[in-house]
Amino acid sequence: MHQQIPIRRGQGFTCRQTPSPAHAGNITPSHYAMELKDVFGDAIYTCRLQLRRIRETDLPLLLTWSNCQEAFGPYLTPERQNAERLKEQFATNLFWNRHDKTLLIETRNPVRPIGTIHYWLKSDQLGGAVVAVKIATAEQRGCGYGTEAQKFLIIQLFDQVGVTQVEMYTDIDNKAQQRCLAKLGFSVDRSLTYDDHGVKRTGHLYRLTRKAFQRTAIYRYHYE
Repeated sequence: MHQQIPIRRGQGFTCRQTPSPAHAGNITPSHYAMELKDVFGDAIYTCRLQLRRIRETDLPLLLTWSNCQEAFGPYLTPERQNAERLKEQFATNLFWNRHDKTLLIETRNPVRPIGTIHYWLKSDQLGGAVVAVKIATAEQRGCGYGTEAQKFLIIQLFDQVGVTQVEMYTDIDNKAQQRCLAKLGFSVDRSLTYDDHGVKRTGHLYRLTRKAFQRTAIYRYHYE
C-alpha cells in the first residue's frame, strides 16, 4: 500500500521569504518580477534523485551526451557541442546564473548521472519560466525519473523563486511526456511549430499556472 507523506518544502536549499500561496491572488505579475529570488543552493534532493549544479568534471559526460542521438531519444535534437564551447559556457556561468540554470540529474543509490533538467526565466513575460528535461540514459527512461525531477524543480520555482507560471514544450508524438505533464497539472496552451537546434518540430506548448500548481495533489505528497 502506498503511503502519503507530506512534502517538506525547500529541501536542499537556503530559502528566503516569498509571497505565500494564500496571498498570490493579490500580487500582480510585475510585483512577482520584483520578488523573483535566486535561492538555489547546489542541489535538490528527492526520494531517488539529486538534481545538482554542474561541475567542471561533468563536462566530458555532457560532451558525450551532446553528440549522441541515443542520449536525446527520438523527440529531441542533439546539440552537437564541442569541448571548447562547453568549457567557455562553464567559465562564463551560462549553466548557472540568476535567470538560467542547468542541473545534472543523478540517481542517489547508486550515484549515477542519468540526464539534465534546465530552466530559464522568460525575458518577455514577467514571472514566467520555461523548463526542459532530458533523461540521457535510455535504460532509465520509463522509470518515473523525469516526472520526479520535473516535480521537485517546479515546486522550487513556485515556492522559492516565486514564478507565476511554468511552460514546457513537447513533440506532438511524445505521448509519455504528455502523460507526465498532465499528471503534473499542465494543460495544453496551443499546438505550434518550434525550432529544436535547427530541426523544425510540431508539438504542444504546455502551461502550469500558479492556481493549477496549488490545486494539483502531486505537489503536496510523496507516494512511497
